[in-house]
Order: sequence, then C-alpha cells, then structure tokens
Amino acid sequence: MANTLMVQHMFKLNGLYKTPDGKILKVVCSEVYNLRCFEVVNGNLVGPMIKIHPTSELAKSLVEVG
Repeated sequence: MANTLMVQHMFKLNGLYKTPDGKILKVVCSEVYNLRCFEVVNGNLVGPMIKIHPTSELAKSLVEVG
C-alpha cells in the first residue's frame, strides 16, 4: 500500500493559521494537493483564494492561532 499524505490531519478545516509575514489565513478546503485558504482581515475573508501545497515551506511555516 502506498504512503498517502493525510492532509486532513495536518490542518484543521476552518482553522486559522498565521504566516511568517503576519497574515492570518483560514483553511476552507484541505485536499491532497493543496490547501485552499483566504486571508482574514478584521474577521472578514478578503482577496482571492490562496492555494498552498501542503508539503511546501509555506505550509510547514504556518502556525495555528485561535
């Protein structure tokens, strides 16, 4: 059986995560090949959807908040 990455166990759905540059992202969808997130500003989702590969350096640097 092949090793499969269980992204759903790495990031909480609807969880808030802080990036190294201080942005807060909300994970709205967690898939094998990408996390789909939106930036949160003053409690509102803003800007376009951000796709992050779950094994990327950015994903590894995310810190859960709230």
